[in-house]
Amino acid sequence: MSRNRGSSGAGAHDGSVTLSDLLAEPELSVQAVTTPADSAKVIRYVYPTELVDPSNYLRGEELVVSVGVPVHDKPVADIRRYVADLVEHGVTALLIGLGDLFAELPTELAEACRAHGLALLTLAPGVPFRRIVDWIDERRIAERTVDARERDLGALLRWFVAGTLGVGPLENALAGYGLAGFPVMVCAFPLELHDEVHPLVDEYPGAVAILEEQLLVLCAGDAAFASALAESHLICGISVAQNAQAMAHAIPEALEALREAVRRRHVVRIDDVSTLEGLLAAVPKVRLVPFIHRLVVPLVDHDARAGTGLLPSLQVFLQPGNDIGTAAAKLYVHVNTLRNRLAKVADLTGANPLDEDDRVRFRIAIWAASTMGTIKSAEPEQVPSLR
Repeated sequence: MSRNRGSSGAGAHDGSVTLSDLLAEPELSVQAVTTPADSAKVIRYVYPTELVDPSNYLRGEELVVSVGVPVHDKPVADIRRYVADLVEHGVTALLIGLGDLFAELPTELAEACRAHGLALLTLAPGVPFRRIVDWIDERRIAERTVDARERDLGALLRWFVAGTLGVGPLENALAGYGLAGFPVMVCAFPLELHDEVHPLVDEYPGAVAILEEQLLVLCAGDAAFASALAESHLICGISVAQNAQAMAHAIPEALEALREAVRRRHVVRIDDVSTLEGLLAAVPKVRLVPFIHRLVVPLVDHDARAGTGLLPSLQVFLQPGNDIGTAAAKLYVHVNTLRNRLAKVADLTGANPLDEDDRVRFRIAIWAASTMGTIKSAEPEQVPSLR
Protein backbone atom coordinates (compact mmCIF):
# COMPACT_ATOMS: atom_id res chain seq x y z
CA MET A 1 0.00 0.00 0.00
CA SER A 2 3.05 2.25 -0.20
CA ARG A 3 2.26 5.74 -1.29
CA ASN A 4 5.16 7.92 -0.12
CA ARG A 5 2.77 10.60 0.93
CA GLY A 6 4.74 11.96 3.84
CA SER A 7 2.58 13.66 6.46
CA SER A 8 0.09 15.34 4.21
CA GLY A 9 -2.73 17.15 5.91
CA ALA A 10 -6.47 17.04 5.34
CA GLY A 11 -7.40 17.59 1.75
CA ALA A 12 -3.99 16.78 0.33
CA HIS A 13 -5.34 13.77 -1.57
CA ASP A 14 -6.94 16.08 -4.13
CA GLY A 15 -3.58 16.76 -5.76
CA SER A 16 -2.27 19.51 -3.51
CA VAL A 17 0.84 19.65 -1.32
CA THR A 18 1.16 20.70 2.30
CA LEU A 19 3.68 22.89 4.07
CA SER A 20 4.97 19.89 5.99
CA ASP A 21 5.56 18.04 2.69
CA LEU A 22 7.74 20.91 1.50
CA LEU A 23 9.75 21.11 4.71
CA ALA A 24 10.25 17.34 4.84
CA GLU A 25 11.97 17.18 1.44
CA PRO A 26 15.74 17.56 2.11
CA GLU A 27 16.70 17.97 -1.56
CA LEU A 28 14.81 21.28 -1.75
CA SER A 29 17.01 23.01 0.85
CA VAL A 30 14.03 24.81 2.38
CA GLN A 31 14.27 25.89 6.02
CA ALA A 32 11.62 27.28 8.34
CA VAL A 33 12.57 30.57 9.99
CA THR A 34 9.30 30.84 11.91
CA THR A 35 7.53 27.76 13.23
CA PRO A 36 4.38 27.20 11.17
CA ALA A 37 1.19 27.41 13.23
CA ASP A 38 -0.27 24.65 11.06
CA SER A 39 2.20 22.55 9.08
CA ALA A 40 -0.73 20.74 7.42
CA LYS A 41 -1.77 23.90 5.55
CA VAL A 42 -2.13 23.31 1.85
CA ILE A 43 0.03 24.86 -0.88
CA ARG A 44 -2.13 24.95 -3.99
CA TYR A 45 -0.05 27.43 -6.01
CA VAL A 46 3.53 28.68 -6.20
CA TYR A 47 3.58 32.40 -6.96
CA PRO A 48 6.99 33.99 -7.66
CA THR A 49 6.65 37.76 -7.34
CA GLU A 50 8.63 40.82 -6.36
CA LEU A 51 5.57 43.05 -6.16
CA VAL A 52 5.30 45.13 -3.01
CA ASP A 53 1.54 44.62 -3.15
CA PRO A 54 0.58 41.37 -4.95
CA SER A 55 -2.96 41.40 -3.47
CA ASN A 56 -4.74 41.54 -6.84
CA TYR A 57 -3.11 38.28 -7.90
CA LEU A 58 -3.63 36.24 -4.72
CA ARG A 59 -6.41 33.66 -4.44
CA GLY A 60 -5.38 31.96 -1.19
CA GLU A 61 -3.14 29.02 -0.21
CA GLU A 62 -0.17 30.29 -2.23
CA LEU A 63 3.49 29.80 -1.52
CA VAL A 64 4.82 33.27 -2.33
CA VAL A 65 8.48 33.10 -3.38
CA SER A 66 10.73 36.13 -3.66
CA VAL A 67 14.37 37.20 -3.49
CA GLY A 68 13.22 39.82 -0.99
CA VAL A 69 12.62 42.96 -3.07
CA PRO A 70 9.32 43.80 -1.30
CA VAL A 71 11.08 44.06 2.08
CA HIS A 72 14.59 45.16 1.08
CA ASP A 73 15.60 48.45 2.74
CA LYS A 74 11.97 49.06 3.73
CA PRO A 75 10.75 50.69 6.95
CA VAL A 76 9.40 48.35 9.62
CA ALA A 77 5.87 49.63 9.02
CA ASP A 78 6.07 48.68 5.33
CA ILE A 79 7.39 45.21 6.14
CA ARG A 80 4.54 44.63 8.60
CA ARG A 81 1.99 45.87 6.07
CA TYR A 82 3.40 43.53 3.42
CA VAL A 83 3.15 40.51 5.74
CA ALA A 84 -0.33 41.52 6.92
CA ASP A 85 -1.54 41.73 3.32
CA LEU A 86 -0.25 38.23 2.58
CA VAL A 87 -2.02 36.84 5.63
CA GLU A 88 -5.23 38.69 4.83
CA HIS A 89 -5.31 37.07 1.38
CA GLY A 90 -4.79 33.55 2.72
CA VAL A 91 -1.16 32.96 1.74
CA THR A 92 0.18 29.72 3.20
CA ALA A 93 3.83 30.75 3.46
CA LEU A 94 6.43 33.26 2.30
CA LEU A 95 9.71 31.85 0.97
CA ILE A 96 12.75 34.09 0.51
CA GLY A 97 15.62 32.91 -1.67
CA LEU A 98 18.94 33.81 -0.03
CA GLY A 99 22.05 34.92 -1.86
CA ASP A 100 20.74 37.75 -4.03
CA LEU A 101 19.66 40.51 -1.65
CA PHE A 102 20.02 38.79 1.70
CA ALA A 103 22.63 36.53 3.21
CA GLU A 104 20.36 36.42 6.25
CA LEU A 105 16.79 37.60 6.62
CA PRO A 106 16.03 40.91 8.34
CA THR A 107 14.91 40.34 11.91
CA GLU A 108 12.02 42.76 11.25
CA LEU A 109 10.60 40.38 8.64
CA ALA A 110 10.85 37.38 10.95
CA GLU A 111 9.20 39.33 13.77
CA ALA A 112 6.38 40.48 11.50
CA CYS A 113 5.73 36.91 10.31
CA ARG A 114 5.67 35.62 13.88
CA ALA A 115 3.30 38.37 14.92
CA HIS A 116 0.87 37.60 12.08
CA GLY A 117 1.25 33.81 12.16
CA LEU A 118 2.72 33.55 8.65
CA ALA A 119 5.16 30.72 7.94
CA LEU A 120 8.47 32.24 6.80
CA LEU A 121 10.85 30.00 4.87
CA THR A 122 14.27 30.40 3.26
CA LEU A 123 15.77 28.76 0.19
CA ALA A 124 19.51 28.07 0.21
CA PRO A 125 21.72 30.28 -2.01
CA GLY A 126 22.09 29.02 -5.56
CA VAL A 127 18.92 26.89 -5.50
CA PRO A 128 16.54 28.10 -8.25
CA PHE A 129 12.86 28.70 -7.54
CA ARG A 130 12.16 26.43 -10.49
CA ARG A 131 13.17 23.44 -8.39
CA ILE A 132 10.32 24.21 -5.96
CA VAL A 133 7.80 24.69 -8.77
CA ASP A 134 8.80 21.44 -10.52
CA TRP A 135 8.75 19.42 -7.29
CA ILE A 136 5.27 20.61 -6.36
CA ASP A 137 3.97 19.93 -9.87
CA GLU A 138 5.38 16.39 -9.73
CA ARG A 139 3.75 15.80 -6.33
CA ARG A 140 0.41 17.03 -7.62
CA ILE A 141 0.54 14.64 -10.57
CA ALA A 142 1.46 11.72 -8.30
CA GLU A 143 -1.31 12.55 -5.84
CA ARG A 144 -3.91 12.82 -8.60
CA THR A 145 -2.80 9.45 -10.02
CA VAL A 146 -3.17 7.73 -6.64
CA ASP A 147 -6.48 9.47 -6.01
CA ALA A 148 -7.84 8.27 -9.35
CA ARG A 149 -6.69 4.72 -8.65
CA GLU A 150 -8.39 4.72 -5.25
CA ARG A 151 -11.64 6.05 -6.73
CA ASP A 152 -11.52 3.47 -9.52
CA LEU A 153 -11.21 0.67 -6.96
CA GLY A 154 -14.04 2.23 -4.97
CA ALA A 155 -16.25 2.24 -8.06
CA LEU A 156 -15.46 -1.42 -8.73
CA LEU A 157 -16.38 -2.34 -5.14
CA ARG A 158 -19.59 -0.32 -5.32
CA TRP A 159 -20.66 -2.04 -8.56
CA PHE A 160 -19.88 -5.45 -7.10
CA VAL A 161 -21.90 -4.84 -3.94
CA ALA A 162 -24.79 -3.50 -6.04
CA GLY A 163 -24.76 -6.74 -8.05
CA THR A 164 -23.95 -5.09 -11.38
CA LEU A 165 -20.46 -6.61 -11.64
CA GLY A 166 -19.36 -10.24 -11.43
CA VAL A 167 -16.75 -11.53 -9.03
CA GLY A 168 -14.06 -12.02 -11.71
CA PRO A 169 -12.88 -8.39 -12.00
CA LEU A 170 -12.82 -8.11 -8.21
CA GLU A 171 -10.74 -11.28 -7.87
CA ASN A 172 -8.27 -9.89 -10.40
CA ALA A 173 -8.07 -6.58 -8.56
CA LEU A 174 -7.47 -8.27 -5.21
CA ALA A 175 -4.79 -10.48 -6.73
CA GLY A 176 -3.07 -7.38 -8.09
CA TYR A 177 -2.84 -6.04 -4.54
CA GLY A 178 -1.57 -9.35 -3.12
CA LEU A 179 -4.87 -10.13 -1.42
CA ALA A 180 -5.84 -13.41 -3.10
CA GLY A 181 -6.25 -16.79 -1.42
CA PHE A 182 -6.91 -15.75 2.18
CA PRO A 183 -9.42 -13.77 4.29
CA VAL A 184 -9.28 -10.01 3.88
CA MET A 185 -10.01 -7.40 6.53
CA VAL A 186 -12.36 -4.70 5.30
CA CYS A 187 -11.84 -1.51 7.30
CA ALA A 188 -14.11 1.48 6.75
CA PHE A 189 -13.05 4.99 7.81
CA PRO A 190 -14.59 8.44 7.44
CA LEU A 191 -13.14 10.01 4.29
CA GLU A 192 -11.75 12.98 6.23
CA LEU A 193 -9.29 10.58 7.92
CA HIS A 194 -7.70 9.81 4.54
CA ASP A 195 -4.28 11.22 5.35
CA GLU A 196 -4.23 9.84 8.90
CA VAL A 197 -5.05 6.36 7.66
CA HIS A 198 -2.28 6.12 5.04
CA PRO A 199 0.72 6.29 7.39
CA LEU A 200 -0.84 3.43 9.36
CA VAL A 201 -1.67 1.14 6.45
CA ASP A 202 1.28 1.84 4.15
CA GLU A 203 3.35 -0.71 6.07
CA TYR A 204 1.08 -3.61 5.13
CA PRO A 205 0.06 -5.31 1.86
CA GLY A 206 -3.32 -4.12 0.74
CA ALA A 207 -5.37 -1.51 -1.05
CA VAL A 208 -7.14 1.76 -0.32
CA ALA A 209 -10.41 2.66 -2.01
CA ILE A 210 -12.56 5.79 -1.93
CA LEU A 211 -16.19 4.72 -1.78
CA GLU A 212 -18.34 7.86 -2.00
CA GLU A 213 -17.97 9.50 1.44
CA GLN A 214 -16.07 6.64 3.07
CA LEU A 215 -12.58 5.23 2.84
CA LEU A 216 -12.14 1.46 2.58
CA VAL A 217 -8.90 -0.31 3.43
CA LEU A 218 -8.56 -3.91 2.29
CA CYS A 219 -5.67 -5.79 3.87
CA ALA A 220 -4.56 -9.18 5.10
CA GLY A 221 -5.78 -10.09 8.57
CA ASP A 222 -2.37 -9.32 10.03
CA ALA A 223 -2.23 -9.34 13.84
CA ALA A 224 0.32 -6.53 13.83
CA PHE A 225 -1.93 -4.36 11.68
CA ALA A 226 -4.95 -5.10 13.88
CA SER A 227 -2.94 -4.14 16.94
CA ALA A 228 -1.65 -0.93 15.34
CA LEU A 229 -5.20 -0.03 14.29
CA ALA A 230 -6.52 -0.60 17.81
CA GLU A 231 -3.81 1.64 19.24
CA SER A 232 -4.31 4.38 16.64
CA HIS A 233 -7.56 5.74 18.12
CA LEU A 234 -8.90 6.09 14.58
CA ILE A 235 -12.63 5.73 14.00
CA CYS A 236 -13.08 2.53 12.02
CA GLY A 237 -15.63 -0.17 11.21
CA ILE A 238 -14.29 -3.66 10.53
CA SER A 239 -15.57 -6.79 8.85
CA VAL A 240 -13.83 -9.79 7.31
CA ALA A 241 -14.37 -11.30 3.86
CA GLN A 242 -13.34 -14.95 3.61
CA ASN A 243 -13.00 -14.61 -0.16
CA ALA A 244 -13.76 -12.18 -2.99
CA GLN A 245 -17.40 -13.25 -3.25
CA ALA A 246 -17.90 -12.51 0.45
CA MET A 247 -16.98 -8.86 -0.20
CA ALA A 248 -20.62 -8.38 -1.18
CA HIS A 249 -21.52 -8.82 2.50
CA ALA A 250 -18.32 -7.68 4.19
CA ILE A 251 -18.34 -4.17 2.69
CA PRO A 252 -21.88 -3.31 3.87
CA GLU A 253 -20.98 -4.85 7.25
CA ALA A 254 -17.88 -2.66 7.57
CA LEU A 255 -19.87 0.45 6.60
CA GLU A 256 -22.52 -0.40 9.18
CA ALA A 257 -19.84 -0.97 11.81
CA LEU A 258 -18.42 2.42 10.86
CA ARG A 259 -21.75 4.09 11.67
CA GLU A 260 -21.55 2.61 15.15
CA ALA A 261 -17.84 3.50 15.37
CA VAL A 262 -18.67 7.15 14.63
CA ARG A 263 -21.15 7.08 17.50
CA ARG A 264 -18.73 5.38 19.90
CA ARG A 265 -15.63 7.25 18.60
CA HIS A 266 -13.40 4.19 18.29
CA VAL A 267 -12.84 0.95 16.35
CA VAL A 268 -15.94 -1.27 16.08
CA ARG A 269 -16.17 -4.74 14.56
CA ILE A 270 -19.38 -5.88 12.93
CA ASP A 271 -19.70 -8.61 15.58
CA ASP A 272 -20.04 -5.82 18.15
CA VAL A 273 -22.94 -4.15 16.36
CA SER A 274 -26.43 -4.93 17.68
CA THR A 275 -28.62 -2.90 15.33
CA LEU A 276 -31.13 -3.80 12.64
CA GLU A 277 -28.72 -2.44 10.03
CA GLY A 278 -25.92 -4.55 11.46
CA LEU A 279 -28.11 -7.63 11.14
CA LEU A 280 -29.10 -6.72 7.57
CA ALA A 281 -25.49 -6.21 6.59
CA ALA A 282 -24.88 -9.90 7.26
CA VAL A 283 -27.88 -11.03 5.18
CA PRO A 284 -27.16 -12.16 1.58
CA LYS A 285 -28.44 -9.44 -0.71
CA VAL A 286 -30.46 -11.95 -2.72
CA ARG A 287 -32.73 -12.27 0.34
CA LEU A 288 -33.28 -8.52 0.37
CA VAL A 289 -34.04 -8.00 -3.31
CA PRO A 290 -37.73 -8.96 -2.95
CA PHE A 291 -38.16 -6.20 -0.35
CA ILE A 292 -36.81 -3.68 -2.85
CA HIS A 293 -38.99 -4.90 -5.73
CA ARG A 294 -42.18 -4.85 -3.69
CA LEU A 295 -41.73 -1.84 -1.43
CA VAL A 296 -39.30 0.53 -3.20
CA VAL A 297 -39.54 0.02 -6.95
CA PRO A 298 -43.26 0.94 -7.19
CA LEU A 299 -42.55 4.22 -5.40
CA VAL A 300 -39.51 5.02 -7.56
CA ASP A 301 -41.54 4.35 -10.71
CA HIS A 302 -44.49 6.46 -9.54
CA ASP A 303 -42.26 9.38 -8.51
CA ALA A 304 -40.54 9.27 -11.91
CA ARG A 305 -43.84 9.28 -13.81
CA ALA A 306 -45.80 11.76 -11.71
CA GLY A 307 -43.04 13.98 -10.29
CA THR A 308 -44.16 13.19 -6.74
CA GLY A 309 -42.02 12.70 -3.65
CA LEU A 310 -43.51 9.53 -2.19
CA LEU A 311 -40.26 7.66 -1.56
CA PRO A 312 -38.27 10.56 -0.03
CA SER A 313 -41.33 11.50 2.07
CA LEU A 314 -41.47 7.92 3.34
CA GLN A 315 -37.74 7.99 4.08
CA VAL A 316 -38.11 11.10 6.21
CA PHE A 317 -41.16 9.66 7.99
CA LEU A 318 -39.24 6.48 8.85
CA GLN A 319 -36.27 8.30 10.34
CA PRO A 320 -35.81 7.55 14.06
CA GLY A 321 -37.92 9.74 16.32
CA ASN A 322 -40.21 11.02 13.57
CA ASP A 323 -43.98 10.86 13.72
CA ILE A 324 -46.47 12.35 11.25
CA GLY A 325 -46.15 15.86 12.71
CA THR A 326 -42.36 15.86 12.99
CA ALA A 327 -41.87 14.44 9.50
CA ALA A 328 -44.35 16.91 7.97
CA ALA A 329 -42.47 19.80 9.59
CA LYS A 330 -39.14 18.54 8.21
CA LEU A 331 -40.72 18.18 4.78
CA TYR A 332 -42.29 21.66 4.98
CA VAL A 333 -45.73 20.26 4.17
CA HIS A 334 -49.09 20.08 5.98
CA VAL A 335 -49.75 16.99 8.08
CA ASN A 336 -52.66 16.04 5.81
CA THR A 337 -50.38 16.26 2.77
CA LEU A 338 -48.04 13.74 4.34
CA ARG A 339 -50.97 11.52 5.31
CA ASN A 340 -52.12 11.55 1.69
CA ARG A 341 -48.63 10.61 0.49
CA LEU A 342 -48.39 7.72 2.96
CA ALA A 343 -51.84 6.51 1.91
CA LYS A 344 -50.66 6.51 -1.70
CA VAL A 345 -47.59 4.53 -0.60
CA ALA A 346 -49.92 1.94 0.93
CA ASP A 347 -52.00 1.78 -2.26
CA LEU A 348 -48.94 1.19 -4.45
CA THR A 349 -47.14 -1.34 -2.24
CA GLY A 350 -49.85 -3.04 -0.20
CA ALA A 351 -47.95 -2.15 2.97
CA ASN A 352 -49.06 0.52 5.43
CA PRO A 353 -46.31 2.87 6.69
CA LEU A 354 -48.42 3.50 9.82
CA ASP A 355 -48.36 -0.19 10.76
CA GLU A 356 -45.36 -1.11 12.91
CA ASP A 357 -44.63 -4.42 11.14
CA ASP A 358 -44.82 -2.75 7.73
CA ARG A 359 -42.62 0.10 8.97
CA VAL A 360 -39.91 -2.45 9.72
CA ARG A 361 -40.31 -3.97 6.27
CA PHE A 362 -40.05 -0.54 4.66
CA ARG A 363 -36.90 0.17 6.67
CA ILE A 364 -35.38 -3.11 5.46
CA ALA A 365 -36.29 -2.34 1.85
CA ILE A 366 -34.95 1.22 1.96
CA TRP A 367 -31.73 0.16 3.70
CA ALA A 368 -31.16 -2.56 1.11
CA ALA A 369 -31.90 -0.20 -1.80
CA SER A 370 -29.55 2.44 -0.39
CA THR A 371 -26.77 -0.09 0.23
CA MET A 372 -27.07 -1.50 -3.29
CA GLY A 373 -27.02 1.97 -4.81
CA THR A 374 -30.61 1.88 -6.06
CA ILE A 375 -31.64 5.01 -4.15
CA LYS A 376 -30.00 7.74 -2.10
CA SER A 377 -30.85 9.05 1.33
CA ALA A 378 -33.49 11.77 1.20
CA GLU A 379 -32.96 15.31 2.41
CA PRO A 380 -36.19 17.21 3.18
CA GLU A 381 -35.32 20.08 0.87
CA GLN A 382 -34.95 17.63 -2.03
CA VAL A 383 -38.52 16.34 -1.71
CA PRO A 384 -40.96 17.76 -4.29
CA SER A 385 -43.79 19.81 -2.84
CA LEU A 386 -46.33 18.21 -5.20
CA ARG A 387 -49.17 16.33 -3.56
